[in-house]
Amino acid sequence: MWTAIKAFFKVILYKPLFNLLIFFAWLIPGHSIGWGIIGVTLIVRLLLWHTSVKALQAPLQLRQHAPELKKIQEKYKDDKQAQAQAQMAFYKENGVNPLSGCLPLLIQLPILVILYHLFFVITKQAFPAELLYHFTPHVLPVNPVFLGINLFKPDRFWILPAVAAVAQFFQTRHIQQLNPTTGAAGDPMAAMNKQMMYLFPVMIFFFVRALPAGIALYYLMTSLFSLAQQVYVAKTFKSKAATAAVTVRSKKNG
Repeated sequence: MWTAIKAFFKVILYKPLFNLLIFFAWLIPGHSIGWGIIGVTLIVRLLLWHTSVKALQAPLQLRQHAPELKKIQEKYKDDKQAQAQAQMAFYKENGVNPLSGCLPLLIQLPILVILYHLFFVITKQAFPAELLYHFTPHVLPVNPVFLGINLFKPDRFWILPAVAAVAQFFQTRHIQQLNPTTGAAGDPMAAMNKQMMYLFPVMIFFFVRALPAGIALYYLMTSLFSLAQQVYVAKTFKSKAATAAVTVRSKKNG
């Protein structure tokens, strides 16, 4: 079973991503694998465009329905269970999924793992030609240097990890600014989201600084692309009126 899964991911992700890396490295003067990473990032993010847009619309929908949600919170302020049920019913009736933002991140995790293995294979075997499609143009050897940094090794000055962490911070802050529930006083979820805005970039920094610098470059480009996409979606989002009023029996009402 596990062998079949590995073979599946090798066919649909591993080899295509490797060939894209090599193609973009061949295409740009200097033949740096850094350009390959940037090219792959753009391709992956464009393929995930529709899914990402749906995820980014969730906080905008929450902001749009903030008055209705506030009324639900006030109505059931003494019954947290009823309040949660009313909110979930309201989300369902109005097509809002507050957890949809997790999907793009989950999709990216296999890509991060595969990129790490690609760097490992390239550094250990110099150039794994058996992974190339016969029609993929390439250069020998692969140039690992990008802006003076060897992308096949950890960044010894931690430049890319630091910049990637900063980009992650601004991306997270922007997405939270779109969601009014992240600033609600006394809301445990709001407090956790605010903590994650600072904690997640720190985690990213310490995670990628020990990995090949190419991973940090990929994460940096992903965060920058995501931030630009967030700004675009926020400007083009069209509001819709709430379609349903939700009633939930509280414990006090029996």
